[in-house]
Amino acid sequence: MLFKKVEIVNVGPLAGLCIEFPKNGDIPKPLIIVGENGSGKSILLAHLVNTLVVGKQEVYEDVEIERGKVFKYRSPDYIKSGESYSFSSVEFESGEKVQEWQLALSRANFEEKLGYTAPRSEWNQIPSAESSHFVSSFKGNSDSTKQIFKKQCCLYFPVNRFEEPAWLNLTHLKSKASYTDLKRITGYSNRDIICASPLKNNINWLLDLIFDRQVYDIQTNQTSIALEGSPNPTLVSVFTGYRGQSTNIYDAVLQVIRVILDEEGSIRLGAGRRQKRQISVMKDEKVWVPNLFQLSTGEVQLINLFISIIRDYDLSEGEFNTLNDIKGIVIIDEIDAHLHAIHQKEVLPKLISSFPNVQFIVTSHAPLFLLGMEQEFGEDGFEIINLPNGEKVVANDFSEFIAAYEAFKETTKHREEIFAEIKLHSKPIVFVEGDYDIRYLQKAAEILDKRDVLDRVELKDAVGYGNLDKIWKSYNNSISEVVPNKIILLYDCDTHKQDDQKNLVFKRVLPTVNENPITKGIENLFSANTIERIENENPHYIDTQNASSERVRGVQKIIPASKSVNRDEKGNMCSWLCNNGSTGDFSGFVVVFDIIETLINS
Repeated sequence: MLFKKVEIVNVGPLAGLCIEFPKNGDIPKPLIIVGENGSGKSILLAHLVNTLVVGKQEVYEDVEIERGKVFKYRSPDYIKSGESYSFSSVEFESGEKVQEWQLALSRANFEEKLGYTAPRSEWNQIPSAESSHFVSSFKGNSDSTKQIFKKQCCLYFPVNRFEEPAWLNLTHLKSKASYTDLKRITGYSNRDIICASPLKNNINWLLDLIFDRQVYDIQTNQTSIALEGSPNPTLVSVFTGYRGQSTNIYDAVLQVIRVILDEEGSIRLGAGRRQKRQISVMKDEKVWVPNLFQLSTGEVQLINLFISIIRDYDLSEGEFNTLNDIKGIVIIDEIDAHLHAIHQKEVLPKLISSFPNVQFIVTSHAPLFLLGMEQEFGEDGFEIINLPNGEKVVANDFSEFIAAYEAFKETTKHREEIFAEIKLHSKPIVFVEGDYDIRYLQKAAEILDKRDVLDRVELKDAVGYGNLDKIWKSYNNSISEVVPNKIILLYDCDTHKQDDQKNLVFKRVLPTVNENPITKGIENLFSANTIERIENENPHYIDTQNASSERVRGVQKIIPASKSVNRDEKGNMCSWLCNNGSTGDFSGFVVVFDIIETLINS
């Protein structure tokens, strides 16, 4: 039995939230809660978790919160500023409800002094003299309540979940797995709803699982063989594999581990000898991961999340053959915490899709996780709710995140290409904004006797200053410390950038020559005489704008005359100058060679 609906009115930033939990037929859709800090994500999860805790108190004795008490505080202090009451309701598909009222005054005074009539039908349940009312329809002896907590998993992973890494705590490395000590007492579940640090329990449960598989699921066939010196054949048992309940669960665990470790090959779990009982991962019958405690923080995080789901369901009364059999509710606060971008975008969505009958309710700040969910489930396979308003959003609403991710990939590609060029040429690389810049520089070097400067570098076309920016961002960090040779990014004067340096990576901007008529691009280096000669012989290369004036809000503004290179004629003008240009035409390019020479000589 899954959550059906939650309503929260006037609690913190949530003025009127109503969520009907999405499904695709009988299959629950993952629900992702997004929003800025302080938008109410934790408040929403607290109401859901509180409902699970209250229901479990009716069925089991071993509950994390003492019977009769609740997971979250109940207080009028949480009433939304400016409002006089708050209300919340969490409802299951089976009809069970948990509702809560908080009033600024007792109900009687509330109605008398504030003149309120019942805002909802449930209002009349509040005792007249009370300002706080909490009611649950769970009944411990009802089949529907028992089914929620006995035949499915109900788990909450708080944001403060954490396992100390192996390098921080030596006892983790030395810690040995031990067989689980379960209480076989009526009313005890041996399961926790709140999972903050479950790794040790998971390790011990895995040891139980390996033991049971080896003892109860081993399969053999009787075969007769003839022994030397014996007249009669002898019957021997031949191992043929494993089959049974423990093997089904074991295979489900391996399925999760394969996704997390991105391993499609032959792996299995090992338990080690009794003197050093550590759960390891074996690959091709060799130790691959000696101890699950040694995995990275992100990998341990994922192991904990999804192995805990399998373990909890195994300890329930539900039938378990494959991951598809696991049913229940899993709430995860900040699911992307401690995870690398690849884990967020690729691994997490695959793991969630491996548990199709689990109702996942998670919060996230990671746009890459949302993109990965869309790729794994499609636009209609999951839902995103944005708080505090509760509106549904889709991946298209995160188009800026998509652009950022594509830029990230492009930046990585640039970095790989640059490293390849450096290794190939072992020369400083000078990136310019375009192919015309390279042709101008090569012609200028020829007629200004600067060929020796260009011979000492590799000129590369960055295809626009935007790509120069990507290269700079790619190296404006500690990666620049391992660059084996100099990288020079040469910007045109009109980009309004600033000179900068990061180790052997240099950003340089060509100075603006104010007296020259062309103000944009490398063409700013051509003098007025050169531009005049071009206009006389090829007037279609140069566009002109006469001086004008405009009045804005009563202020007269003079717009001076200007000239620019026609966008469609840039290539033709470059070819003409490279064929007909003189030393005088290219004299302004001396400053470019001075910049390059200064940097490669420094």
